[in-house]
Amino acid sequence: MSISTLSPKSESLLWSLTDVSLNWANGTRLTEINLKIPTGVTSVMGYSGAGKTSLLNLLVKFDRPDQGAVTRIEESSSSAHSLDLFWVPHTLGLWPQYTVYEHLTLVCPQSERPNISAESLLDDFNLKPLAAKYPGQLSQGEASRLAVARALASHARVIVMDEPLVHVDQAHWPAYWNVIRKFCRAHQISLVFSSHSPELVLREATHVVCLEQGRVVYAGDVTELYYNPPSLQIASYLGRINDLSMIDTQAITGSERNSHFARPEQLAIVNDDQGVCEVQYVKFSGSIEEVTLICERNPQVITTLFHRPARAKLQRGDRVSVRLLLLLLCLIFQVGCGGGTAPQLKFAETIQWPVPAEGIKVPAPRSLNVGPEDELYVLDNAGRVLVYDAENQLDRQWKMPDFEIGKPEGICLLKNGQIAVADTHYHRVVFFDQQGKVIQFLGEYGEEPGQFIYPVSVVQDPAGNMYVSEYGNNDRVQKFSEQGDFLLEFGTVGTGPGEFQRAAGMIWHDGKIYVSDAVNNRIQVFTDDGQFLEILGTKTGGLPLYYPYDIAIDRHHNQLYIVEYGAGRITKTDLSGQILGVYGKTGMNQGEFLTPWGLTVNSKDQVFVADTGNRLIVKLIP
Repeated sequence: MSISTLSPKSESLLWSLTDVSLNWANGTRLTEINLKIPTGVTSVMGYSGAGKTSLLNLLVKFDRPDQGAVTRIEESSSSAHSLDLFWVPHTLGLWPQYTVYEHLTLVCPQSERPNISAESLLDDFNLKPLAAKYPGQLSQGEASRLAVARALASHARVIVMDEPLVHVDQAHWPAYWNVIRKFCRAHQISLVFSSHSPELVLREATHVVCLEQGRVVYAGDVTELYYNPPSLQIASYLGRINDLSMIDTQAITGSERNSHFARPEQLAIVNDDQGVCEVQYVKFSGSIEEVTLICERNPQVITTLFHRPARAKLQRGDRVSVRLLLLLLCLIFQVGCGGGTAPQLKFAETIQWPVPAEGIKVPAPRSLNVGPEDELYVLDNAGRVLVYDAENQLDRQWKMPDFEIGKPEGICLLKNGQIAVADTHYHRVVFFDQQGKVIQFLGEYGEEPGQFIYPVSVVQDPAGNMYVSEYGNNDRVQKFSEQGDFLLEFGTVGTGPGEFQRAAGMIWHDGKIYVSDAVNNRIQVFTDDGQFLEILGTKTGGLPLYYPYDIAIDRHHNQLYIVEYGAGRITKTDLSGQILGVYGKTGMNQGEFLTPWGLTVNSKDQVFVADTGNRLIVKLIP
């Protein structure tokens, strides 16, 4: 029945709740809550009525528990934070008598005004045109942005927000959350927020509390809940999940089945004339496809699965099999299930920086390549080519000729000094000079030689020949002369040797082409005239990968670096696929990556990573 404040025994803890219950006139809102909330970013999830707002009200002392104790663990006073706590309630709590601008200046500590500009926060949240308006003159979306901007301006040590930005449209909330994240990191602010959105929680939180009917059903690491949930019900807090216990084991191919659960990206439902399942219903909704199946051995059981195909393809009546792309955590975090963990790569220094802002948006890097002077060429998802010098300073930039319907995914510096860009959604390769002038185009939409569906990577061999990989149910690699004449192609869609599911990044080395076969979770090796040689690592006991999107090779030791989009890490191997070390995991802290898309290595064996989900370029210095 108490709320108390203690000096910290550990700087990693914000609150401790012991046997807490909270009642109201119609019953109980929270029951027997035992919970510790750490520093960092914590999300509180639950369906409507689960108790999210009630829990936050206890944390900020708006309510008092009927039973138990809520203990706030405060730091000793520090000039860095004038306020210990700032609260954004679901009603927003704006002051009707003050303007938008005054909301920020009134809470900003005097000592921080040289560092925290009200004008910059107005810009960040697109509120500058509204600076003289009052809350009653704002839309719900504008008011919710103001409430968050005011909380940041307070420079409090901890900010608690009840469903922040819930009234902001889907197209713009990610940009505002980028502002929140960067501000909190820069000023060492911890954040506790409630949300219904799995996407938001996966994107922003490291710790999650799941509530059901006033009780805590899960409290822990977000990544652990996503990949290793304790139950189907609790797994669903972070989005769609497949229960494989209802599927005939004969219908499942791929990785060993050691878990009942798989996320949509961890399996593929593929056409298979010999498959033992038949499609009854299919609904493609962009990022996820819902497929209802019946299997021959148990036709009374109807099962619905979710996966993430590149495009809608399945139809009612199709015979299919279910392929596990990756189920086991050991394949994400370890070398193999039968062995120990992989050696950890060591880097003496890490430098990271964002690409330039585009209006209120902070774009994300996608593809990287280095030139002969160690200049860095970057493609971002704003449709820009950025060129940095060897000291990481932006030297020049230009826009793609077209980028409204999609952004490019691969960049390559050619022997003649031109820059080749795989213009993915325009079905072509664009060639620029060093100042960004378009020299020529290669390709058009189609599946014939010299045509592309979605080209994603370009590499060149010492003779000048170019290789272009593509996906989109036409997965293959095409080889062209230096002048752009078609020479040959190899690969097709599939899961067998020499077949691809989302052919991605490539390198040429010593007469061989190494191709990232992303959805099949492997690197395939071919001669540069298209003959399949091997799946990398087959001769060394296997190479566990999770959505390898790109591959690079150093210039001194002929060692490979593979970036794994799904695992948030880099894997380093020798040319046989023997693992030499790994670096990183999924996350948003230094040493962690969030859906990294590309990488490259310069003449000093420094590794550059396009940390796409975190919107950073990361430079790893040995």
